[in-house]
This record gives sequence, C-alpha cells and structure tokens, in this order.
Amino acid sequence: MKREDNKYTIPLTGLPFGHTDYQYVIGDSFFGDRDYSEVQNGVVNLRLGIEKMETMYILTLNFEGNVILQCDRCGEDYSQPVEGSAEIYLKYGAENDNEDKDVIFITKNDSEFDLSDLIYEYIILSLPIHRVHENESECNQEVLDMLYHEDENASDEYDEETNAAWKEMMKQLKDKLDN
Repeated sequence: MKREDNKYTIPLTGLPFGHTDYQYVIGDSFFGDRDYSEVQNGVVNLRLGIEKMETMYILTLNFEGNVILQCDRCGEDYSQPVEGSAEIYLKYGAENDNEDKDVIFITKNDSEFDLSDLIYEYIILSLPIHRVHENESECNQEVLDMLYHEDENASDEYDEETNAAWKEMMKQLKDKLDN
C-alpha cells in the first residue's frame, strides 16, 4: 500500500491519553492492493479501540464481514463469512527476546503506526483451512459431475489394471512354487 493514502495508519503523537475508537470498512481496494492475496474482494467492518497509556498502547481489533474466496471443491467464487478479534500491545522500548506475538515494540521517535498488515493478517488467519460452499448444492454442478464421473472411471481402470497385474504375479509365483 502507498504510505500517503493509507487510512489505516494511526497517529501515536497527539493521541489523547485514555480510550479512542476508530471504525473502518475494509473493501475491495484494501485486498486488491496486496500482491498475491487470495482474497481480492470483500467487505469487512473493523472496530479499533486504542487505549493510550504512559509506556504503551493497547489496540483492540474486532472485525466481521464477508470475503470472496474460490471454492476448493468446484473452483467457483463464494462468499465466506469472517470474524475475529485481537488485542495487540505497542510498547516503548528496545525489542528483547520476548516471545509474545501480541507485543510490538516501538520507539519514542515513532509518530504513527501502520495497521494495514496486522488487519490483513488477522483477516487471513480467520479463514477456514477447507474453503468450500456451505452446501455442496451451491457448487457448480457441471464441475462436480465431471469430478465424480472422472473418479469413477479412474477407479475402474485402476482396479482392472491392478487386478490383472496381481493375477499375473500370482500365476508366476505359483509356477515357481510348483517347479
């Protein structure tokens, strides 16, 4: 994303102490601006709460919406509901060996923080591993017919070839045993 038109950059300096809320609508341009994104379209509502303290910021992200994915079963696009939440800590200081993935270290010189990568990662992490239409009846039936028909033909051919090979090997083994 281009830095100058990134509306997902929050100001760190000038932000009042206490709680501040932001709301965003993540749309097609957000996903389309990312190279190699499996999501190219969608609408996701994001509520961001920022709690500013003396030595850190607590970011609370809550999102829900729908994104368009390709069905693993038939290859057609479908709408996948997404939702999730996260709590991220921005702390002042030098990064140490802290293995807490929810802590991001910033310096006193940082005047803003870009949320776009975090937003994208949490949306992608909320996607299911197996991405298919909710009901198989919503899939492209022509594709499913070809897949199932092809599977049956392949299975029959495999069985005939396998059985013939086994019969030949058994015959050879029996001949050796008889001799």
